[in-house]
Amino acid sequence: MTDVNYDNIERYLSGSMTDKERHHFEAELDENEDLAQELHFYMYVNQSISECLYHTPIEELSFGKAKNKRYQDMNRLKWMALTAIGVIFVTILLWSPWKIYREIDASSVQMGTVNAEGLPVGNKYADIIELFNAGKYEEALPLLNGALTEQPNDLYIRYYRGLTFLNLKYLGSARRDLLKIYTENAPQMYDAAYYIALSYLEEEDDYKESARNWLDKIPQEAPIHSKAEALRKLL
Repeated sequence: MTDVNYDNIERYLSGSMTDKERHHFEAELDENEDLAQELHFYMYVNQSISECLYHTPIEELSFGKAKNKRYQDMNRLKWMALTAIGVIFVTILLWSPWKIYREIDASSVQMGTVNAEGLPVGNKYADIIELFNAGKYEEALPLLNGALTEQPNDLYIRYYRGLTFLNLKYLGSARRDLLKIYTENAPQMYDAAYYIALSYLEEEDDYKESARNWLDKIPQEAPIHSKAEALRKLL
């Protein structure tokens, strides 16, 4: 690494250089990549510390008058910044990113007004559709149960009840309904396979292999295949 004059970096940032010194320093920045990198890092560290310590202005921070101490402090701050980045990275890894998929996909699904046979059902199930699409799953569930009691073979209602169970984290019940959709070769069968995979990832125990098995059932031509592949990469 080329020698870096940290005193000049501090004087440049604090505005204490003369016009001649500043022009000379900026010319050196164009030629000295190490100096430019140290300047940017110095600015980043000082700004971060300023924001954390009650927005302390950059010019109020001092690394001492001794060149050696200043260099040691710069190295210490580098390690502090790298440690902070490492903590953030580990936190992200431990956050189970597949839970984001469930929140995005399962709770963002809107109940359609056409059933599996292509027949309009908007009037028949208006209350259920309104509650489901508003995310009021606990209120929608009794109505879905009632509709299935009257029409046990209604795959349209069973599919959305499965998603309702999933959003309420009744995972076993969700899988039973969605498995029925898959085994009956309903139009939403591959969507059902995807949400079954998600249900396994919601379990407290490790069911990643079960999730992979269900994702493997989704063919490339299925509309939901791209989401399945994205989810697979997270496992």
